[in-house]
Amino acid sequence: MFGGPFNKKPVHPVNARAFAKILLLGALWGAAFMFMRVSVPEFGAFAMAAARVGLACLIMLVIIAALRQSLDLKRRWKTYLGVGAVNTAIPFIAYSFAAQHIPAGYSAIANSTTPVWSALIMWLWFKQPLGALKWLGIVFAFSGVLVLVGLQPVALTPLVIAGMVVAVLAASMYATASFLIKRYLTGDADATDAHSQVAGADSQVAGATGMILGALVWLALPGLWFAPTVMPSLTAWAAILALSLFCTALGYLLFFNLIKTIGPQRASSVAFLFPAFAAFWGWLVLSEPITANMIAGMVLVLVGTALVSMGGAPTGPASTWERLRDQVLLPIVFALSPMIFRRPLVQWIRGNPNVFRLEGAALVANIHSLLPDADAHAAAADLRFTRIADYADLWVSLTRSDAWMAKHVNVSAPEALTTPALFVTFHYGGGWWLTRYLRVRRLPISIVMRRGPDAQTWSERVVLRFGMLRMKAIERVCAAPLIYTDWGGAARAVLKSWTQQSSVLGLIDLPPPLVDRTAPVIFFDRTAWFPPSLLELASRKSVPIYAFIGQWDPVTLQPSLRLTLLAPVSAQSVLQEAVSILEAAIRARPGGWHSWGDATLYFVTPG
Repeated sequence: MFGGPFNKKPVHPVNARAFAKILLLGALWGAAFMFMRVSVPEFGAFAMAAARVGLACLIMLVIIAALRQSLDLKRRWKTYLGVGAVNTAIPFIAYSFAAQHIPAGYSAIANSTTPVWSALIMWLWFKQPLGALKWLGIVFAFSGVLVLVGLQPVALTPLVIAGMVVAVLAASMYATASFLIKRYLTGDADATDAHSQVAGADSQVAGATGMILGALVWLALPGLWFAPTVMPSLTAWAAILALSLFCTALGYLLFFNLIKTIGPQRASSVAFLFPAFAAFWGWLVLSEPITANMIAGMVLVLVGTALVSMGGAPTGPASTWERLRDQVLLPIVFALSPMIFRRPLVQWIRGNPNVFRLEGAALVANIHSLLPDADAHAAAADLRFTRIADYADLWVSLTRSDAWMAKHVNVSAPEALTTPALFVTFHYGGGWWLTRYLRVRRLPISIVMRRGPDAQTWSERVVLRFGMLRMKAIERVCAAPLIYTDWGGAARAVLKSWTQQSSVLGLIDLPPPLVDRTAPVIFFDRTAWFPPSLLELASRKSVPIYAFIGQWDPVTLQPSLRLTLLAPVSAQSVLQEAVSILEAAIRARPGGWHSWGDATLYFVTPG
């Protein structure tokens, strides 16, 4: 019934609308594990699955009737029965059983292996080669499941092991079903057989309804046979209703739409979100603890699924998913991973041109104008690593102890961190999180920031909101107040910091269009323009000025901080000295500079 290869389809982009649907679906299906934990003890596995599917089917049939659509049961009943068994009946029973023996977060982490199973199906069924990185991802993902089981704080009973096994096998059923849904229930625009053309003509609502109806056929008799002898409580029935309405009916409508618009493999990436949402719901509603082994297993599974889910070369502006991956997910994993996992993660990041692809492309396009003999692709690989490490600043600050900071941060001149000063930094390496180290040294410090432009689109607002939260968290964790450069007010705040025996950390390589004024300096043997205002303030107040370069060593993967005292002859000479230090750093490691996209702006004479 399901034989025959699929026609190959182009990779569909995950735009802001598709990402919003993925986020909503992750929240709904993440909550499903919590609802199952509430209802299964009173219903049992078979009765709970049957009740969930029965109510969902009723809801979907009402929708179909209101839309006056046909399920075409005479022609398609075998398809509904087959897909309903693989995508709904068997997984629902499996997860209902698992919910009796393992926490909701564990089931969700096991379910996050769905994209891994999708990759294995593509390899086994469609003979699509995986490559070394995807195989590494598969090893990571299943290692995460083993860590999750092996490091449990509770007794490792046969039922607990069985719960994890069936949860992982249910994920494989979901992965298989996503391809079947794409082929038989959402339609394939490139398909030539009559069956697929009929499927393409029908709506996604009809396909989802038929699949749920097929699952109900399989579950009805077992559900009645194993029905509870005591009427379940209102709480258990409310959980079933939520499962049916939100997690099943609405969830499948979203999932069918995603499969049709972005493809089965990318739609399966919704599993990335299950662990976080399931752990959150379980903690919020059921008071289930978020334990160390859950975090370790989650990191391994997410790294693995990230490795196997990357495919196709994206083009155009960075999508919301790309920004979320590059600025949030990968930095979190980098910050939380022990060294044994951090090294292969960094190797993968360096070798993947899709990570921070626009910044990497800007480096390749501009680097030879300043460094004619540089290896552009090696520098772009290093840039990807430095950007991930830079965005890991918040997570490093949140998760590392003061003792770790004192032991692992290599500081070239620690005596400089004992008196109020101006630390000038650049869009080079990473530095904001090192304010945590300064707090360890009991040196108060403020950070000078420039307000960015207002967000214009939904995705820009998401990224801007997260950026603001990130900097606010750094402000709180590192005890480093932010000073925004609405320049008059910022100047007063900077002077006040020095008066109160605090230091200031500020950028001095902002592109000329973004600053109040600039001064000429020699940069790569040409006249360039950099902002002098902070340096002028420090010179007038006779405050020591240090060039501040923080970065993660690409070999040891440990953070370092290099401080260089600048000679206080004049503000102009200090600016030139600081720019020369930046140039030397770029020549030594061009992938550390984040401003390659703005490189030409520094050489345009201001109007």
